[in-house]
Amino acid sequence: MKILLLFALLDIFGLISSPAWDANAKFSQNDLYILREKSILRGHYKDVASESNGALLSSARSNSFYRPNIDNSPLRNSLYFSDTDATAHTFIGLQQSIIVEFLQAYEINTIRFWMLDHDIRRVAKMQIFLIGVNKQIESLIYEGDVQPGVRSLKFPDQLVSKVKFYNNGGNIIDIYMSMIKIQAYYAF
Repeated sequence: MKILLLFALLDIFGLISSPAWDANAKFSQNDLYILREKSILRGHYKDVASESNGALLSSARSNSFYRPNIDNSPLRNSLYFSDTDATAHTFIGLQQSIIVEFLQAYEINTIRFWMLDHDIRRVAKMQIFLIGVNKQIESLIYEGDVQPGVRSLKFPDQLVSKVKFYNNGGNIIDIYMSMIKIQAYYAF
C-alpha cells in the first residue's frame, strides 16, 4: 500500500512519467487520420460500381437490355429474379462499349465482372480500360478472351472515374458481348 502511495505522489509531482495512454496502440492519431482519408478515396472498401453507391451506366442509351420491364443493369444489387427462364443482362454489338461512371474518382485495384454463362462457347473478345480523374485519359488494363462466368481482374492502385468494357470481337457464337454484373472496388 505504501509503495502504491509513493508511486502516486511521484507521479503527481512529476518526478516520474506515467506510461502514455496509447502506449499499446498499434496506430497513432496521424496514422488513423491517413487511414480514414484513404478509406474515403477507396469508397469505404465497397463496390463503387453499384447503383446504390451512385454509379451509373453512362453508355445506357447505346446499350441493349435483354428483357423489358425488369432491371437489366449490370450495376444492380439484385442478381436473381423469380423468372428463371432467362437471366437479365446488358449486351452490346461490335465496336461498342459498356461504360460505368462512378459518383466520384475512387482509388480501386480490382474489377470483377460476370459474363453471360448460358453457353460455355460464349468466349468474348474484349478490352477493359480505366478512365482517370480527368475523364479523358484511358489506360488499357486487359485485352483478350474472356470465358463465360465470373472473372476478377487485379491491377495496380489507380484513381479511376470510369471503367470501359469494349467489345472488339464479339464471341464465338455471335457478334455480341453480354454482361450480367460489374463490380469495382479496392481489395487488400
